[in-house]
Amino acid sequence: MMEQPDVRPAAPTGVAGGSLEARVRELEEQLRQVREQQGQRGRRPGGLLQSILPPETRGHLRAAQRERLLAVRSLVDAAIKRTEQQPKAERAERAQRAESMRIE
Repeated sequence: MMEQPDVRPAAPTGVAGGSLEARVRELEEQLRQVREQQGQRGRRPGGLLQSILPPETRGHLRAAQRERLLAVRSLVDAAIKRTEQQPKAERAERAQRAESMRIE
């Protein structure tokens, strides 16, 4: 992992004697550095989090995401099973329930 420059804002210097212009230049330089770092990460989703979070934390988050997906899969599987077990007569009855409506 690359060593990241310190981009924390410096203490305010006050307005007197042109220090405001110096502060603006300093903040613009910090913004340039942040944008440069974003470009180095390739702007991929989660790039910032990957640079901040420790590897162990990222592993736990991936495992949690996998568990959420498995939970959704189990719901879908149960719905499929119920549909397959539903008697054909009941399915036919539901299909015949269609009603006609007169539209004026």
